[in-house]
Amino acid sequence: MNFLWGAATSSHQIEGYNTGNDWWAWEQTGAIDRKEVSGPATDHRNRFREDLGLAKELGLNSYRLSIEWSRIEPEEGRWDSQALEWYAEVLAECERLSLLPMVTLHHFTSPLWFAEQGDFTSELSYHKFANYVRKIVKTLGNRIPLWCTFNEPVIMCVGKYLAGFQPPAIYDPSNCSKMFRGILKSHVRAYDLIHSEMPHRRGPWRHHPLMVGYAHNMMDFVPARHWHPMERFLTFVGRSFYNQSWLDATTGKPHKFGITGLVPTAPEVKEALGRVTTDFIGINYYSKAIMRWRAKGEHFETSPGFPFGVGFGDPGQPVSEMGWGFHPEGLRRMIRFAQAYGLPLFITENGIADGPDRYRSEYVRDHLRVVAAEIAQGTDIRGYFYWSLLDNFEWVKGFLPRFGLIEVNYDTFKRTPRPSFYELQKIISLHQQGHSAPSGKLLK
Repeated sequence: MNFLWGAATSSHQIEGYNTGNDWWAWEQTGAIDRKEVSGPATDHRNRFREDLGLAKELGLNSYRLSIEWSRIEPEEGRWDSQALEWYAEVLAECERLSLLPMVTLHHFTSPLWFAEQGDFTSELSYHKFANYVRKIVKTLGNRIPLWCTFNEPVIMCVGKYLAGFQPPAIYDPSNCSKMFRGILKSHVRAYDLIHSEMPHRRGPWRHHPLMVGYAHNMMDFVPARHWHPMERFLTFVGRSFYNQSWLDATTGKPHKFGITGLVPTAPEVKEALGRVTTDFIGINYYSKAIMRWRAKGEHFETSPGFPFGVGFGDPGQPVSEMGWGFHPEGLRRMIRFAQAYGLPLFITENGIADGPDRYRSEYVRDHLRVVAAEIAQGTDIRGYFYWSLLDNFEWVKGFLPRFGLIEVNYDTFKRTPRPSFYELQKIISLHQQGHSAPSGKLLK
């Protein structure tokens, strides 16, 4: 099987005018930095052929995209045929350019009607999500070989009901646990639906194994002071709660999502117990998380109700426009942790916000060296997806962070490949036109 060299995007961050979802509504309240709103985003809906053409020029053989649920089902039970046709055009263009699609069904945004009913905290959420998944499977699914049911499910739980960086941004640990349960139940239902109700497969990837998984954000938790007992304990809690709980839950193990005294343990989903409900593990990795007890100062982020802070970079060291340090060794640890579950791995996101493009080339090369070394040791890593193909609307941070290999002028929407675009292009070209896995010999 060919190694997948890809880049990732998400619907709300690039398409523009996704007016029917919870994020759009939240943006109108001034919740985003500098009170920005996503608006036309990168105008990808009108420029997707140009963008996919640039992906092909880069040398990619795969593309990770998401489908915007609120476009497909703008009102409960009402399906938008034009929205479905647009995504069919995107998939057809992927086929024309030989870009194998990995499709994410839920990348942070929910239809406003679904959010107003409680989002994934509702006991009926899995049923409503399943209706959407079934529609996608029946209309588009036979041309999609790789599926992510959810992007960063734990981030969603934390962002919505603990840390306040996703709508509704309410501190409610009980709802955080309900959210985890609802997403897990929805994931399991979607996994079963995709495998059991897939129409006869068509197109160039009809013989590619049908694989259903997810993109799971993982961080390398470390104590700020290795001698500090509480910080060592917080590191253990972070690893268990944030990195491990979702992996355990989707591989049939007992649920461990919860923090004693802070977040109730999520009730178990019986449909998930004792069985593996994922065909691969997707790792989204960016940096480490430094745990500090009684944190103060600009280097640590804190949340109400939590007696600790989290830092993402070391003082005095370079950081990205997100304030995240460069820590490729953490990717090695995340790969080794995830590979113990015995499933194929994809690096579904890895990248850096770096508008001036000072660090991106070396950042990518350093992380690809890690991937190459782990593959050489026998780890089953099947693809690497850079985040992101384009500059985009970076959620609560707005348009300021620049993750793209391709610069976007937000006034004219002109696309300009950055120097790092051409550096990655050279790396892929050296690896036999993007078909061979990363090799340490070619990444020196």
